[in-house]
Amino acid sequence: MTELLAPAGSFEKLKAAIYCGADAVYFGLKKFNARQNAQNFELDEVEKVVQFCHSFGAKAYLTLNTILNDKELESLENIIPILQKFGVDAVIVQDLGVLNLVKRVAPNFRIHASTQMGINSLSGVRFLKKLGVSRAILSREMTLCEISEVCKEGVEIEVFVHGALCFCFSGQCFMSAMLGGRSANRGDCAQPCRLPFSVSKPPRPDLSLKDLCCIDSIKKLKEIGVCSFKIEGRMKRPEYVAAATMEYRKALDEKPYDKDILLKVFSREGFTNGYIENDIGRKMFGVRSRKDAPKEGIYSKIRQLYRIPLQKFYVDVSLTVKKNQPVVLKLRDSSFEIKISGDLPEKAKTRALNENEVRKCFEKLGQTIYRLKKFELLGDCDLYVSNSQINKLKKRAVSALAQKRAKFCAPKTSCQGFNFDFCFRQKSPQTPKNGRRLRAECEKIQQVVCKDYFELISLNMDEILDNEREILPIINKIGILMPQASFENESNIIHKINKIKKMGVLHATIQNLGQIPLLEGFSIHAGLGLNIANSQSAQVLEKIGFCDFIVSAECCLKTISKIAKKIPLGAVAFGRLALMVSRNCPINKSCKECGNNSCLKDRKGKLFPVRCQNKCHTIFNSDVLWMADRQRELENVDFEVLKFTVETKSQAKTITKNFIQNAKPDNNYTRGLYYRGF
Repeated sequence: MTELLAPAGSFEKLKAAIYCGADAVYFGLKKFNARQNAQNFELDEVEKVVQFCHSFGAKAYLTLNTILNDKELESLENIIPILQKFGVDAVIVQDLGVLNLVKRVAPNFRIHASTQMGINSLSGVRFLKKLGVSRAILSREMTLCEISEVCKEGVEIEVFVHGALCFCFSGQCFMSAMLGGRSANRGDCAQPCRLPFSVSKPPRPDLSLKDLCCIDSIKKLKEIGVCSFKIEGRMKRPEYVAAATMEYRKALDEKPYDKDILLKVFSREGFTNGYIENDIGRKMFGVRSRKDAPKEGIYSKIRQLYRIPLQKFYVDVSLTVKKNQPVVLKLRDSSFEIKISGDLPEKAKTRALNENEVRKCFEKLGQTIYRLKKFELLGDCDLYVSNSQINKLKKRAVSALAQKRAKFCAPKTSCQGFNFDFCFRQKSPQTPKNGRRLRAECEKIQQVVCKDYFELISLNMDEILDNEREILPIINKIGILMPQASFENESNIIHKINKIKKMGVLHATIQNLGQIPLLEGFSIHAGLGLNIANSQSAQVLEKIGFCDFIVSAECCLKTISKIAKKIPLGAVAFGRLALMVSRNCPINKSCKECGNNSCLKDRKGKLFPVRCQNKCHTIFNSDVLWMADRQRELENVDFEVLKFTVETKSQAKTITKNFIQNAKPDNNYTRGLYYRGF
């Protein structure tokens, strides 16, 4: 069964979605969700939202898809049982700590893994299954062929089909937080990708993608096994929600749809379907201009779409009329039945009840979600019931049926507990003789300098394989640095991992949950890409078998100091942090011209290096993070990480020595979010 999932950022948008044919909606509380600037709902409004959805045969999913600190998790713990009591059908989560909390407090609550978890592979979906997740909301960058592959696993698959496209791989965007203090992973994105960032002069918005529209691909997505089709737009107008829901409802029902009305409501130089159709490139880019403004009168026209609900359920009706007995009306749809009684019938004076005439009364169900399928008139044929009484009975019965639906909660079927059967070495790196625990993450082998200072030196797979001779003398210190995002064929990745394992490499730093099953036999470390920000997440990592973890770059020092953990905690103390990782290239040049050595320039003239790897493109911060002179303030931090990206060999050597001496930074440095994060 397929599901059309629509946004509900307010009561009016909720009504627009349901009345226009949504099978489910997703909505958020005033906090704990990835759209903090939407109107959202108070906790005491959730029951009303759920009952409204259920009365129309739709499901209600609550978004908890944001990264939280320990204090916020304490607050959330009291809310989860209330959400389950209200009948919320599932919660959508990004944070491993939130997932762990939900499993502990409400083991049978259905959990959907948010797109911000970055799941884009078969191994990722399989791992979610072990976490007890019932649905995977896939990364928005996946092609039809890639989606088809993960649909084979038996986990519900949800795909984003319409709305605004982020340039960055969801869950890995730190540009808004680093540049403006507004976190995309905390629901407060300032959308810097819509601003001028370009290699050209003057700068143009080369990070701005057109809105997604997959309506022409709906049939293909259905055929490969996608179960849920998600429309974006909790911050958009109700008319947008109504139009998108109505047209996608038609497409899912294989009826003629009007794509033009979607363009009239909202677009950015038209639409794109580049990722799904594997047509990735400059055609996907676009900005919103005056030409894209809604056409005159379109909103008033669309408002008529959700004046009355779409009739989506068939109902069987029987009216029993017997002498000296109250009239009985019975309504039955595919799931529920209701029976109500009225007044005694009268003896027919001029004419008795006529089945065809009474049927016509029940064919008029235009203000409800029902349409008549079968009608029966039972009982004595010489009796009479007035039209007004029949209409009253009909109104009462439909209302009672809606109330029965509203109070019904589907059984929760999510797996209980965690289920891991991986084999990890669980061997931590040896601390260097100088006693200070430092680690290095290097883009290139040339940056591997001052080896004695580091307990672990991580490189990407290709650098390890291409430089075996240089690596072998320090093989016990070498680890694989897995990418934050990758669309390389998984069989190729496994082949590389096996070759590296044979070399004797012991360690691997994981940046995506889908990488965990691939690295069996290694000592595994959690990298920045996993967004670890609280004690609950640390607990999950310990259960899985991680040796240690690097805390999220968005955490402030106060948050870091309060994370309780049984495994060591690390923090990045030097380097250019990755602000965005994208499948699309922001450089308007050929690869030969670029030479993997380009920069984007913002409207202030700052340069942001761009590097390509694993069929992805990473934009690094213009300023370098430096915490050597603030090392004492890194409370609760067991090891520090130095990230070398664009630095030369000599620069890496100088930086390492200066760092060891706790030197103060040079120009163009940042403290990251350690003093202004959450």
